[in-house]
Amino acid sequence: MANGIEIKGRQANLCPYSDAYREMGLSWYNDPEIIALTSDDPDPLTPEQFEQIIQADLDSEQSVVFGVTDEDDRPIGIAMLRTVDRTHRSADLHITIGERARWGKGYGAEAIRLMCDHAFGNLELHKVISTPFAFNTRMIRCLHKCGFQREGLLREALWIGERFIDVEILGRINP
Repeated sequence: MANGIEIKGRQANLCPYSDAYREMGLSWYNDPEIIALTSDDPDPLTPEQFEQIIQADLDSEQSVVFGVTDEDDRPIGIAMLRTVDRTHRSADLHITIGERARWGKGYGAEAIRLMCDHAFGNLELHKVISTPFAFNTRMIRCLHKCGFQREGLLREALWIGERFIDVEILGRINP
């Protein structure tokens, strides 16, 4: 579906993914805390691996990739709608706010709301889901704040490190 369009918020903005996000994105995706909260592979990504992951989404007809900026247009994260299904009118939401100085200040919540507005308005989707690790309580609280409701728990769904972990299923339906 290609790269995202520009969508302005009060403090967070969504914009097309560009080269400005390549180096920063690699450092964000390799941050040990972000890896622990979001990745099923505990090893850092090489630049080539990161590029392959992003490029696969940029090339996919079922993904929309956004850069996330702050109110001064500085890159702070990457957001995606993946597995956009036109038949069932649904998508999976993924977001990483990589700039630690922006954590806990509403940037992620606003970016999620803007993504949902895009999904429901421009893409005419009916439902957006997100599947954070069950111990990623900050993300789960943020999703609830953005109108997502808990739909279930995938018990021991992923083998990470030396243990199985649970995955929450949260969804938001087009109002």
